[in-house]
Amino acid sequence: MNKTLAAALALGAGLLAGCTVNGPGTLRLHEALLYGAAQERIVWVYGSLGSGAQGSLKLGGAAVELRPQVRDPLALAGTLSVNGQATYRQPTTALTPKLAVTRDTLGRFNVTFNEARGAVYYTDGRGWTRVNGVQGAGLTGTPVSGLRGAGNLTDAEADALGGALLNQGTLAVAVLNEATVPDARLTAEPAPAEYRRTALYLLPGVPTVAAGPAPAPVTPAPPTAGGRVPVTELASGTNAAQTAPAVQLAATPGALGTLYRVAYGNQTGAPPVPTLRAGETVVGVFLGQRPTGGYSVRVTGASGQGETLTLTVEVRAPGAGAITTQALTSPWTLVRVPGNFRDVRLVDPSGRPLQLGTGGGLTR
Repeated sequence: MNKTLAAALALGAGLLAGCTVNGPGTLRLHEALLYGAAQERIVWVYGSLGSGAQGSLKLGGAAVELRPQVRDPLALAGTLSVNGQATYRQPTTALTPKLAVTRDTLGRFNVTFNEARGAVYYTDGRGWTRVNGVQGAGLTGTPVSGLRGAGNLTDAEADALGGALLNQGTLAVAVLNEATVPDARLTAEPAPAEYRRTALYLLPGVPTVAAGPAPAPVTPAPPTAGGRVPVTELASGTNAAQTAPAVQLAATPGALGTLYRVAYGNQTGAPPVPTLRAGETVVGVFLGQRPTGGYSVRVTGASGQGETLTLTVEVRAPGAGAITTQALTSPWTLVRVPGNFRDVRLVDPSGRPLQLGTGGGLTR
């Protein structure tokens, strides 16, 4: 696992270029300790620089530079940059597994949490849900903004951290007892007026398991004029049994079953395979194995000409310094379109041909 996020901040005695922070009473430190799939400590430094353009503080005895905040998804109002970064980041200590979660096709959760300190959150990679219970089977969930209500995070911190953890596939986040985690509170000079700690355990690759009968099939709409084709996402995820990039097409129920086995082959359960009606085609787009979370693929449009289907595909990758789950992933998406097609062409949102890599194939 990658250990990359920060552990120590202290507003310090050492002044840089004759500038200082506006008094130690302005200093506040808020830290998020991440365990499990991401072993990082993230510290926000709140304070002001007064009339100076920079200042310093001591973190564990080492001076760090404070300047006005930089542009970054984790930069928050009232915070200062630390050594040129929005937050101060160091690795955290590895923990034994704390959490097991599954989600069924009706949106209910089974949660086993061996350190029941606080709430459990879930994301499908696009939005967040707070599970209505810390432990048990058949738990429902409530949509929330980011990780609001988690530990001692402010709403702004919860939104920023929740946003940084999106687009990494299914993920569960549980609040730990910050007083019992192995990473101690940071020493800070001068002592801050406020010091908040929130400890979180991250579990990637939450599987979806079948629950109840498959939904009734929907009659597809025909292609619209001008070659445009309506496209419906059937499912997506980040843990396919596919190591190389591939595009696979299914025009029969048997081929669709094969697609679902590839998509869900690395998890313990899978939803029922939907009915494939006459005159429909399902396409699977697989990015192949990636070294971390933060990668995703989505089909945003489709058009058809003869037996060739063109899909507009958006591929995302983590940016420099992004918070990513440190586990191998294999992002994928399955889409349904009306019409009979034998070939698939991919383009990016600007219309340029998109090559996922070698290893593609068609399954009919």
